[in-house]
Amino acid sequence: MEQEYDTEKLREIVSRRIALFKRKPDAAQYRPRVSSRHVYGLYTETKVRNHIVSADYPEPAGGTDRAPNPIELLLCALAACIEGALYEFAVHEGITIESLSIDIEGSLDLRGLFMVDDTVSPGFSDIKYTLRIESPDDKERVRALAEKVIAHCPVVDSLIRPVSISGEINITPGDNDEDN
Repeated sequence: MEQEYDTEKLREIVSRRIALFKRKPDAAQYRPRVSSRHVYGLYTETKVRNHIVSADYPEPAGGTDRAPNPIELLLCALAACIEGALYEFAVHEGITIESLSIDIEGSLDLRGLFMVDDTVSPGFSDIKYTLRIESPDDKERVRALAEKVIAHCPVVDSLIRPVSISGEINITPGDNDEDN
């Protein structure tokens, strides 16, 4: 069942944000935050704003298969970012989208994850997608917008560009610590 959606409201939001970011570049700075906790086994729950995102692994990998695994969630984020941004900018540009879907698959060598071979990267070696857009508008105009959106998708950019990751590791004594 499709839900009614106020595209005019979205068009106004996008227009206002573009105008604001042109006037005040500092207003475009965004720092998303998540907080995750280990629940049991390989199952985790991550709080994102007012949402809980679960992650688990399939049973053959030692999980309970209650949720997608983290690498699948990365592909989910990629799909959702492309679809959401494409729809958002299609509305902004006056392009009609009747349906939109994407299939994504990635290849990785698990020897990297399992530390079997230090020359093997634990991440994806490639990611491929098939984006399907149904629109009555000019195909070249729709294609040009899709290509522009993909080039400006934050998830795509974060996957193809080196990104600094830093952090700290805090270890506290547990209940089984004999030094207590």
